[in-house]
Amino acid sequence: MTEHILQKYYDKRGLTYGMNSLRRRKVLELIYEDGIEGKKILDIGCATGYLGRDLKKENNTIVGMDISATLIGEAKRFYDEVHVLDIENDPIPESVQKHSFDFVVAAEFIEHLFDQEKFLEKVKEMLAPGGKFILTTPNFLVWNNRIKMLLGRFGIKEVFNDKSHIHLLSYTGLHEKLKGAGFTIVKENNIWYPNWLEKIHGILPAGIFVYQTIIKLQA
Repeated sequence: MTEHILQKYYDKRGLTYGMNSLRRRKVLELIYEDGIEGKKILDIGCATGYLGRDLKKENNTIVGMDISATLIGEAKRFYDEVHVLDIENDPIPESVQKHSFDFVVAAEFIEHLFDQEKFLEKVKEMLAPGGKFILTTPNFLVWNNRIKMLLGRFGIKEVFNDKSHIHLLSYTGLHEKLKGAGFTIVKENNIWYPNWLEKIHGILPAGIFVYQTIIKLQA
């Protein structure tokens, strides 16, 4: 892969990324409930391996991908195979193409892409028959962001504080995009804001009160 500005950015900034315990737990719940012994799992945008360290314990074959060689250097101890690549511009390695994955995971990844539709097509090609796609991304139109925008505080710092977010997605917009790409929703395990609202989520509009969309899909 040719080094470019995005790779340099993530090499420098990526070590500050992380996955809080609540989001990690909710992602793992969606995977574990299917029974994951001996599964093939692809973790796209794996960063330093904060999911890999949990999944590796379950006798799976786990492949990690990230644009940053620095992050992959940290993550490789948790994965059976790792690759440094820009998934939007680099070819998928042959060793990855030979797999059909039972799970493809893209946690906090799709908002960093220029061409989200092309990425979703690539995911479909890598899934085994009956395979599941676990996707997480912020809901740009969560209620507190709506208030900030009404007050004229629209900007990276006020919204999600990450200038590498290229396309911010609303809860509803994400669902429409996924449906258009040929995915069906299997289950959601979202983070609500504030967290206690999850207890009464059945009577609240998700598009307003979901902070982090965490969703299991099937093609």
